[in-house]
Amino acid sequence: MGRSKGPDENKILKIKSVLRKYPQGLWIREIARQAKMSKSTAHRYLTYYMKNQIEEAKNVNGLVKFVKLK
Repeated sequence: MGRSKGPDENKILKIKSVLRKYPQGLWIREIARQAKMSKSTAHRYLTYYMKNQIEEAKNVNGLVKFVKLK
């Protein structure tokens, strides 16, 4: 059978839960750590599936992003 295509709603809920605890925002690495998922998964969800739900992600030295909920 396999995994269904599209976003996993549980992962979106985990990311939102972490970001609600920190209204000032967090680094993607910290979001991933607290949501118990890989950094690349957190980045993919924030970039593609949650882009309308977050404030502008800020690049710092082109290496990391700082994200907060709208």
